[in-house]
Amino acid sequence: MRCFVAAVGLTMLLAAARAGAETPAQQTPPAEKPVVLTTLPGIVVDTEKGEVRLEGKVCLQEGALELVVCSEGTREHESVVAVKARPSHVTFALALLGLEPGQPAHWTEAGAFSPPAGETLDITARFFAVSDEEKARVDKLVAEGAKPEDIQVRKTLLKEVPAYKLLRLSGSRVEVTRPIEWVYVGRPEKNMLVAADREGTVVCLSNFVEAVIDVPFESTAVNADLLYEANPDVVPPVGTPVELVIRPTGQRIESKKVEITVVVRKGETPMLDGRPVTLEELKDAVNAMPASVRFAALKADPQETFGRVMQVKEVLENALMQVELIVLPPAAAGQPPQTAGAASAIPAIEVTAEGKVRVGEKNLTLQEFRLQAGELLKDTRQLALTVDPKTPWETVAAVLEIAREHNVAVTVSRAESPPAKE
Repeated sequence: MRCFVAAVGLTMLLAAARAGAETPAQQTPPAEKPVVLTTLPGIVVDTEKGEVRLEGKVCLQEGALELVVCSEGTREHESVVAVKARPSHVTFALALLGLEPGQPAHWTEAGAFSPPAGETLDITARFFAVSDEEKARVDKLVAEGAKPEDIQVRKTLLKEVPAYKLLRLSGSRVEVTRPIEWVYVGRPEKNMLVAADREGTVVCLSNFVEAVIDVPFESTAVNADLLYEANPDVVPPVGTPVELVIRPTGQRIESKKVEITVVVRKGETPMLDGRPVTLEELKDAVNAMPASVRFAALKADPQETFGRVMQVKEVLENALMQVELIVLPPAAAGQPPQTAGAASAIPAIEVTAEGKVRVGEKNLTLQEFRLQAGELLKDTRQLALTVDPKTPWETVAAVLEIAREHNVAVTVSRAESPPAKE
């Protein structure tokens, strides 16, 4: 219920902000009417100071991390701090400071990683100590019937550090000294708020799609490859009270183009991101693109000749782009390519000019290859496909589709023409 209320409130707030943008005379600058809001659980929104403060406790002093901050009762085993607030509450609180949602990390159609984009934040952790006398006083009040949340606890500041100082590099004692630009992703959609509240993803180190705040670079959630662990030289013992202070920096990380789409249809001019180009124009265009654009989704009509498809592919590869061949109609977008696993259990496949599929000593028709693919591609994750330039693209497309049906990633190359006879 709280999540729904926050979602509705955030939607209304953003709608009001948009309406205000249309009528500037009706807007009231936040600085003229400072507000301190304390009705959200474990959150103080201070518009005068331009900050959000979260109440929590240390939940992990040592160990591998996927988050810095999670919500209580969610991912304490892989976070440094657990806070009372849910991601939907934090999203709403940051919206009250005027922050707009950014863009979460995602994988593009050709397998490129697009990092999070949005407004950047400073996050500071303040740790406190509670004396034995204070604990005894609180225990006495609770025994007398007082509610713990109504009791003011006197605490002494132990230390105050930037959030990145809570980390060190995984598997080492090397502290993180380079500041992290925390990115406010924010997902005001109701389904995303529900998912984020379930996962407790407040401040993430791995690129979770439900993250409220994320790191601005690729960071996996695979346990063996986690980048960070808690730094016990800085993080105090589990249970230590913490106040996290989140402040907008006034800067933002803009979304960068990382991928292009090229469509090749039989008898038509190639299309680059929706506009027609000749091969020469395509070459000039891709060579003029910024270095961040390193991936290309090459969508080809099954009726097109393989030679023409490979011409376009070579133009892209010569521009140092990684090309993902996709048979039209396109496969589902946003999925990363299959990564290589164990070495292929079968020899490389070759498609001949006659449309036959050679696998080792076998020379199969397309239908025979389809029927035997389950056994031939067993335990194979990546495959090299060599194709005769005279092979119809339709045949190549069919082989690619069969490989994809068995979760096998395929790299395609043109077969060398045999030397001319003297």
